[in-house]
Amino acid sequence: MTKEEIIKMVKKHMKTINLDFDKDYGFDCWDKDRKEDRTGVIRNLYRVIFEFPDYVERDQQGNIIECVEGHIGSCYIDADTYEILYYSYHHGYIEVDGTWG
Repeated sequence: MTKEEIIKMVKKHMKTINLDFDKDYGFDCWDKDRKEDRTGVIRNLYRVIFEFPDYVERDQQGNIIECVEGHIGSCYIDADTYEILYYSYHHGYIEVDGTWG
């Protein structure tokens, strides 16, 4: 599987779990690397980098009451099986079923 195919797979999966990304930032797939995953298992991994969109909340008058800039996120893929393992973000992890940890 090429890096472009891996990125397409990740984008498609993100849509199925309603995980949004910043369309202006784009995606980058790093080279396969032998690393320890979050469970402590050493395996060959691909890491796909993306950015979460900005979050802006406004009051009834249109004034900004909360603004959080988008943060960099990563998707970790087993390089041998091409299974999406999990997503990581600045506060923890997102499981493949879309639950936040």
